[in-house]
Amino acid sequence: MSSYYLLIFAVAGLALLFLLKKRAQRLPLPPGPRGLPFIGNALSIPAERSWLTYHEWSKIFGDVVYVSALGQSIVVLNSAQAISDLLEHRGAVYSDRVKMVMAGELVGYGDYAVMMPNDARHREFRRLFSEVLNSRWVEELRPLQENKVRNLLKGLLERPDAFREHIPRYIASLVFEISHGHTVKDDDDPYIRLAHQIDSDFSELTVPGAFLVDLFPFLRYIPEWTGVTFKKKARRFRQTLTEATDWPYQQVKSRIAAGNAGPSFTASLIERVRNEEDEWNFKRISGMFYAASLDTSVSSLESFILAMSVHPDKQRKAQAEIDRVVGSERLPTFEDRPQLTYVESVIKEVYRWNPVAPIAVPHKYSGETDDEYRGWRIPKDSIVIGNSWAVMHNAELYPSPFQFYPERYLEQEDVRFNPDPRKFAFGYGRRICPGRLLVDDTLFIAAVTVLALFDIGPLTSGDVPQYTPYSMDFRSHPEAFECSITPRPHIAARDLAYS
Repeated sequence: MSSYYLLIFAVAGLALLFLLKKRAQRLPLPPGPRGLPFIGNALSIPAERSWLTYHEWSKIFGDVVYVSALGQSIVVLNSAQAISDLLEHRGAVYSDRVKMVMAGELVGYGDYAVMMPNDARHREFRRLFSEVLNSRWVEELRPLQENKVRNLLKGLLERPDAFREHIPRYIASLVFEISHGHTVKDDDDPYIRLAHQIDSDFSELTVPGAFLVDLFPFLRYIPEWTGVTFKKKARRFRQTLTEATDWPYQQVKSRIAAGNAGPSFTASLIERVRNEEDEWNFKRISGMFYAASLDTSVSSLESFILAMSVHPDKQRKAQAEIDRVVGSERLPTFEDRPQLTYVESVIKEVYRWNPVAPIAVPHKYSGETDDEYRGWRIPKDSIVIGNSWAVMHNAELYPSPFQFYPERYLEQEDVRFNPDPRKFAFGYGRRICPGRLLVDDTLFIAAVTVLALFDIGPLTSGDVPQYTPYSMDFRSHPEAFECSITPRPHIAARDLAYS
């Protein structure tokens, strides 16, 4: 009798699944701009500053917008609610990555966390990151951060006009100390050269439409001896990626064997190695750590310098708070942070005003069948884009969203307004940046220390610069600008910086 009922339940379950699948196929797609036959919306999806176009579309079609390009379904999420519903609450099936043939397969970035599919290996990578980059470990790094920021201060004192050189050098000296226990000597340091080359290569690889093989994957089978340019570039990019992954890792491994290795992220990984597979994976975890942390922190700090240059009233208010809490006889520390509420608000507004990641790295829906959301059909294998810029410029969340207004986080009476923008600045769900606490600490200590010792601005290079435009470069920073940076007259900046 029990077997009979089990059979009945099994048949009923299969019938229900069949009906649900048929129903999902009858559901309408989310609204979006009309496309053309065969190519869909391929000609109307901009390669530059797509977050602005997606935001404009949301005003017409709503916060969930559907487009297609050459048969590929794309769903753009323009609200905090839609992002939370899909990328976070349904993260099990909305955390895959879009396959990019050139960058992922031919060059090898598919073996690194940023482009890795949502599989068992990715979960292992995230587990290792979370074990090391936890709040306790980040807190232990704060004395190092307070020490390293002096490199930035000295550079600004000696050559204030070269701040765009000092910032990446300071960030590199910090990141490589943390990641590999390496002390950066100068700009010719091989770690810095490799990091800059990786950043340049990755930027070129992820520009939309740069490589036909991403649109027509069958081209990857063309042999290199035919002379096709993309195959030659792929080989060169792969060689650089391999060197940037293997060489710094081997340096740490050699120091450990010699007994003179200091603590570092990579050293902690090497201690866990059990077999060749572990070592292969740990090299890629280590390499991506310094590459990702370096660029994100540099972009954030450049945005801060720009914001202070064009908003002197906000800068003076932050400096007055620092003078009151810290005084003029010492540099700020992390222990001062709870009392520096206005400075903290400035940091939040830097994240929101011109976000380093205006759109999150695209996710991919990997469910076995089409999904349903709000009565719409999300096709299987859809690319799903979280438009963080649209969320952080939504007037219903952030009144007067285009105004740089740190006071919004202090004056709010209703928690529905002006939420902490860091919720939207570091990705979503299972793809949230594991190094976000470290990046946030780095921005805070640099910003508060520079404000304590220097007056920033005004701009000396003309109009306020735009931000770098490419939609698939995954981060954005101010285009070249110049501003004055001078020691504050009543602060012994040189004595504090060199003490």
